[in-house]
Amino acid sequence: MATTIRIDEEVYAWLQQNARPFEDTPNSVLRRIAGLEEPEQGKNMKQQSRARDATESPIVSQEAPARIHATRITGRGRMGLNGKQLNDEWKVGARHALFSRDGAWYENLERFPGALFDPNGYILFKTEQEYRNNLRVHIGRKTNVPGGISSIPGYVHKR
Repeated sequence: MATTIRIDEEVYAWLQQNARPFEDTPNSVLRRIAGLEEPEQGKNMKQQSRARDATESPIVSQEAPARIHATRITGRGRMGLNGKQLNDEWKVGARHALFSRDGAWYENLERFPGALFDPNGYILFKTEQEYRNNLRVHIGRKTNVPGGISSIPGYVHKR
């Protein structure tokens, strides 16, 4: 049974440094470093284990793996900062508010007005059409903003 754990950015970076590119998952890195053997059933079912691990994002991905959700820490030391908190604190008025420490990777906005936040500010999309038609926003399985949201005209700098 899989368990979700929360880690900070520094621990996630350490996991990345200790990962075998395109092979390891966070679990396999921790097992190897802790000296834990593969579970007995995993030894007998290596292919099934690899298939299961393949469903987890490799640790070298720019996105956090599906089973690890990093707790964000800003330069001001606020732990667990999220879009809802900033939306309320900065009185943005978004119906859907998402936060990313690097300002580049987000889940997709689903309700509008919607806002993408980073530690220093935000960009507000009044409509879904405005969000989907923005040339600097790449929407796929996740939302990617190369160069971060601060590179988008209309970015509101708060800090």
